[in-house]
Amino acid sequence: MQKAAAILRAAAERPGGVSVSALARAAGLPRATALRLVRTLEGEGLLVRFPEHDRVVLGLELQRLARAVDVRELMIEASRRPLEALADETRETITLTIVEPDGMLAVVKQIDPPHLLKVADWLGRRYPLHASSSGKLLLSTLSEEQLSTTLRTPLERLTKWTITDEDRLRRELDDVRASGYATIVDELELGIASISIGIRVRERLAGMLNVTGPTMRFDATARELAVPHALAAARSVEWAVDRAL
Repeated sequence: MQKAAAILRAAAERPGGVSVSALARAAGLPRATALRLVRTLEGEGLLVRFPEHDRVVLGLELQRLARAVDVRELMIEASRRPLEALADETRETITLTIVEPDGMLAVVKQIDPPHLLKVADWLGRRYPLHASSSGKLLLSTLSEEQLSTTLRTPLERLTKWTITDEDRLRRELDDVRASGYATIVDELELGIASISIGIRVRERLAGMLNVTGPTMRFDATARELAVPHALAAARSVEWAVDRAL
């Protein structure tokens, strides 16, 4: 099993094709052993060998399996323990947000705190990007062209603290890029504060971990204390997803 996995990894690192001898060297195997494994994997559709050119490439079956991997489900499963730990550390509402194919955000997992005073259920809800910490984080990753297109629509005022001025929002996004996390205080709804940390999969922002609580309790000090815990949780999810992929 380990030898076969080594052969597949070596082939994947050379998408243009590779000789059996080179595969053997990369996997640390005798050429005869590597050739036997290549033939077995070829029979399963995981590799394709062109003997006349002494080249081996990844098979269509392996590519089909790779496409079938649901990153969304991987993130939900990989975040289970990190989210639980983050909930214990912060004692506030913890959510996992996924970046949908259409560029919008969806909360797919939520852990509620032990307090009687807590935020509502966010599962399945959508909200304006400019007025949420997850949304600001997403906006901060857009190219200038994408951001300009997105900001052509007037920014809706949800509370008196909602940022509706484009220049002010752009300055806020600069701060998000510099700090690595986004924050809102009373901008989406009065009495709600939140921080969001990005989760990147293959260098692309795929989701966020969010810590949300009542402004009176999840104040500036509490938010500052929560940031390193949230960062550690996000990196843990990234590591688990990357390992699975």
